[in-house]
Amino acid sequence: MHGALAFGFVVVFLSFLVLWQRASCVSKIHLVGDVLFVFAHPDDEAMFFSPLLDYVRRHGLNAHFLCLSNGNYSGLGTVREKELVASAEYFGVNRRSVRVVDHPDLQDGPDNLWNTEIVQREVLSYLHSVKDIRTVITFDHRGVSSHANHVAVYEGVLLAKKNLPPGILFLSLHTRDLLEKYVGILSTVGYTVGIHRCGGRRNHVILIPPTSLFTSFSAMRKHKTQLVWFRYLFVWFSSYSYVNEVKELGVA
Repeated sequence: MHGALAFGFVVVFLSFLVLWQRASCVSKIHLVGDVLFVFAHPDDEAMFFSPLLDYVRRHGLNAHFLCLSNGNYSGLGTVREKELVASAEYFGVNRRSVRVVDHPDLQDGPDNLWNTEIVQREVLSYLHSVKDIRTVITFDHRGVSSHANHVAVYEGVLLAKKNLPPGILFLSLHTRDLLEKYVGILSTVGYTVGIHRCGGRRNHVILIPPTSLFTSFSAMRKHKTQLVWFRYLFVWFSSYSYVNEVKELGVA
């Protein structure tokens, strides 16, 4: 009896892995040119954008990082810049394609209200310096966690979008509701078995494939100064380690 149950569990589990692998891109994103990720702090890329970064890497696209602060909240800014470069290299991003901003009005801190005009200026500067970028990905208006720095990045990128001619696709990372945010690997189940679909919506969903299951954790290990116990928990139980949902920036 126990042997039959064990065999049944193995069959179901393997079937789920096959379905998950097939569903690892539920709604394809048509990306052309280079892809610029704009975020607030070193480690944002690992904690929030890993499925997208894995997708970009697997499809042979060039990624760029524009980080609007060096994460100097605890006085470790210089070290954290180096950690970001190590994480970038893990994702296949050339260190020459990583820019870290250290501006007095864009300092790391949940109580620091960033000047969105400066954020816009930094985004436009990067886009003007790298002509091959045709996609920009950043936070949405809720900034994943409502962190003031994340929200300011969204607002600054939105300003940049409004001041550019058509031709660049701007995408924002959907902020998941609290109950969806910390279900870990279970966040993939609905997409894998077909419960969740994107039909009729402007959203695109990217699942981390089973072969890349530990991508977020591996990237976070490059940020050694940030690996305290609660970030281990976040990486394992955050749905952002397994699912990224994006839509066009500024579109309701």
